[in-house]
Amino acid sequence: MNKLLIVFLGLMVSIALVMPVRAQAKGDALSIGYIDLAKIFDQYEKTKDSDKNLETEWQGRQSEIKVLREDITRLKDELEVLSESAKLKKQEVVDSKIKELQGFTKEIQDELTSERNEIVRQILKDIDTIINKYGESNGYDLILNERVLLYRAEGLDLTDKIVKILNDKYKK
Repeated sequence: MNKLLIVFLGLMVSIALVMPVRAQAKGDALSIGYIDLAKIFDQYEKTKDSDKNLETEWQGRQSEIKVLREDITRLKDELEVLSESAKLKKQEVVDSKIKELQGFTKEIQDELTSERNEIVRQILKDIDTIINKYGESNGYDLILNERVLLYRAEGLDLTDKIVKILNDKYKK
């Protein structure tokens, strides 16, 4: 991990050293901006809508889990009034239902996690596309993620502009 960080920082320093030379050779000032990717992700309406949809789906699946839990509780209550031999048979049924509940719960969690991961990939792709288009159309040489910056002037923050473009496009 440290090697990767060193290579990344070396690359960033190299870019920082080469870009001003290239820009000065053209006679242009280097145009740099930065964004807060986490803030963009969180404020993007598509993210909020997707989270609401996943939460609704999870709540719907919770009712199915509740039915299985109630069935297990009912079976456990029945155990107390049975003879020893009948208890053993009923306990096998209870154990089977518990395994079924655990498997079902894991299946739902895996399914929703997979769905969430796909949604996140698509949202990040949307964000990347808009940032690239914005950078190209507004003449930026670099747009950086603010998490890698040690110092930044507030005037270079493009986060709110990108959020507005994303949300305007999403509403259409």
